[in-house]
Amino acid sequence: MENPTEINSVFWDEETKSWQYKIVPVEEYHGFTECQHCRKPMSHNIKSEGEFKVVYTKCGCSR
Repeated sequence: MENPTEINSVFWDEETKSWQYKIVPVEEYHGFTECQHCRKPMSHNIKSEGEFKVVYTKCGCSR
């Protein structure tokens, strides 16, 4: 699998009390952590905008 150039991340917005999505550009990709239940990626270790981050995505089962 090729490294992604962008990731559709999910985060909790306290103001609207709902899940929001944001496309995050990826400069360097350093792997992912998989869901224990469905074994799909749920967090990604990346470098974006000059800093290292962990971004979260919805996994296959969304637990």
